[in-house]
Amino acid sequence: MIGEATKFARVVIPSPLKQPLTYAVPRSARQQISVGTRVWIPLGKRKVIGVVIELLGTTSLTEIKEIEAILDERPILDSKLIRLARWISQYYIATLGEVLTTILPSSLRPQSKRTVFARAGAFSFSQMWDEKVFESLRASGRGMSFETLMRKFPGDDINRALRRLKSVGAIEIRESMPEQRRRSPEVNSATEPAHPGGATRFALTSEQAIALDAIAHRLSHGGFETFLLHGVTGSGKTEVYLRAIEQARQSGRRSLILIPEISLTPQLIDRLSARFPGQVGVLHSALSSAERWAHWWSIARGNVDVVVGARSAVFAPLPDLGLIIVDEEHDPSYKQEEGVRYNGRDVAVVRGKLTGCPVILGSATPAVESYENCLRGRYRLLEITKRIYQRPLPQIEIVDLRAESAQRKSHPATAQAGKGDDHPLVSKRLVKALIENYQRARQSLIFLNRRGFANFLQCKLCGHVIRCSHCSVTLTLHLKRGNLCCHHCDYRRPITDTCPECSHATLREVGVGTEQIEQSLQRIVTGARVARMDRDTTRKRGFQETLIRSWETGAIDILVGTQIITKGHDVSGVTLVGALLADLSLNLPDFRAAERTFQLLHQVAGRSGRGDDPGHVIVQTYAPEHYVFQYLVSHDYKGFFKSELEFRRALNYPPFSRLVSLCIDGPKVAEVESKAKKLAEILRQRHGANSKYREQIEVLGPAPAPIAKLRGRYRWQLLLKGKQISALVEFASIARELLPRSRKARLHIDVDPFSML
Repeated sequence: MIGEATKFARVVIPSPLKQPLTYAVPRSARQQISVGTRVWIPLGKRKVIGVVIELLGTTSLTEIKEIEAILDERPILDSKLIRLARWISQYYIATLGEVLTTILPSSLRPQSKRTVFARAGAFSFSQMWDEKVFESLRASGRGMSFETLMRKFPGDDINRALRRLKSVGAIEIRESMPEQRRRSPEVNSATEPAHPGGATRFALTSEQAIALDAIAHRLSHGGFETFLLHGVTGSGKTEVYLRAIEQARQSGRRSLILIPEISLTPQLIDRLSARFPGQVGVLHSALSSAERWAHWWSIARGNVDVVVGARSAVFAPLPDLGLIIVDEEHDPSYKQEEGVRYNGRDVAVVRGKLTGCPVILGSATPAVESYENCLRGRYRLLEITKRIYQRPLPQIEIVDLRAESAQRKSHPATAQAGKGDDHPLVSKRLVKALIENYQRARQSLIFLNRRGFANFLQCKLCGHVIRCSHCSVTLTLHLKRGNLCCHHCDYRRPITDTCPECSHATLREVGVGTEQIEQSLQRIVTGARVARMDRDTTRKRGFQETLIRSWETGAIDILVGTQIITKGHDVSGVTLVGALLADLSLNLPDFRAAERTFQLLHQVAGRSGRGDDPGHVIVQTYAPEHYVFQYLVSHDYKGFFKSELEFRRALNYPPFSRLVSLCIDGPKVAEVESKAKKLAEILRQRHGANSKYREQIEVLGPAPAPIAKLRGRYRWQLLLKGKQISALVEFASIARELLPRSRKARLHIDVDPFSML
């Protein structure tokens, strides 16, 4: 009976192909094949790897090719992950192949190997170029791979030459299956505890116990439910996670825990590994191809009970999944900004629903949409309002930079008295607090969400600004690296003081970044060990963890950093936090600007006072009257939520509506603008002709994107706004049909966009 039901297979190829393809299953393979296994199949003149998503007994197709080989002994995707892939495909308007490309590590979808051999004999060639390629092949004797040929003849169209050579019979192209790594049963992706002390247990507070009881009740009774664990910073949310995982293990179920950035939270890995020794697997994009291969299969075989990872770990192939945890659920890192633009937090909730297991979303500053879901009864709210050990929340002090600047101008002699030891962005109040904190042998944290030394170089004579050649942004000065760098495309050029516009040596730094603040603090706090943590200092693999370990052990007195330092660090020696230019993110053209600012500042403030000494936070701003700072001082998330909700209601933005962004990009600005306007015109025609769309959807734009040029491509945007996401997705799918994929003009559809830039 099994053989009769598996005569044919529907196969998805990790590619933009819209529909699955149907293949015949060889009789000899019908007992071996199953849904979720990879197969080796012919596709046109090539052979590729695909994944079986359905087995059929019959098909209406008359001409059908046969599967050539089955590559796996067991499925790499179970039926629930395939159902999740289908949901992602429909919701985020992507093909199943694109979704599989997102889900599967690259090592599980290798390309076939094509080798070109020169045939014996004499041939006549129409072009000298063809003869040159042929002679190179003949000289090799053993044939050459496509990759080798492209390296040997860079910049030339080697494919056309090979087609001409093949047409006259001068070459033979052989295609072979990609080599499969041999999986050993001994392979184990489990981590080992770095600090055994992480296994220490402590008595739960009453609020922790109430939260854990609610989660444990759901775990014991089974079924799906989403909990929002809203706990202030330092309230012990991680201990609730650990005990919930213990409950799941007792019932024979496994757990998945997502964190914003895996390399930034070694403490969590330590605690998990100490509590569950030998049973913690790690899965994230920083692993090498071979490591991801080993970890994926180890997890799929059930060798670990707990998997921890960043956004992509939401697809971990855990059997018997019983609990999903999303820590810092508000963090923008969960949103994928390239390819299939999924939100890891939302996908985690859907996976929990499809699997039938509870999902915990944890945060001290929940996303507005998540908190609103609690008020609407979609999520269950669990609150922890106090820190463990009765530790007080840090005192937050606001410094008005306008008054500071006015004082410097009115007393220039006083401002210069420090002989260059001060900095205009580090207030006198913060300088005094830093020196006192250092003298008391305590640690300080300085937050500035701008890396580099200066924002840009500008000519003081003609006003020219050095900009990126590929993006419509300025180049940031990085003094230690000795270059100007684009933070979007990584384009770089040497530092110079000569203006390319007027040829005078009058280029000067404008603005400030973490590199400049680091240098200034080394002068301001004499003798202090100052370090910096941002994307520039943590590029090398393993350096992030080394830096964090030094921070934890007290080897660093003052740490300067960007938003990286706000995420998950629990260092008991930190008693002072300073936030420079705290209103920086308020000025972004994004309706989430206030929410993002409140979250960043609240999170970084929460890094202080986690030990025996109370914490003190100094927030410097040019807009102290903004409601973000009013609620920040009192640690009043609910007050901020209410004010923000009224702002969103007035503009009809989420959570009162849903959004879909349509972004058209291309190499020619006129063509992009023309296509954007044409698409908007046709969409408005469809919108006006359909009562459902007319009543439920608003079409905004088109207009140039805030960053009008990115990586050499010009960008225009349309925004779809409506109450029902189903209608929005349906309408956006029409746009996909109207503007199919091409190399010239591309349409990017972002459902529930996070960044509006």
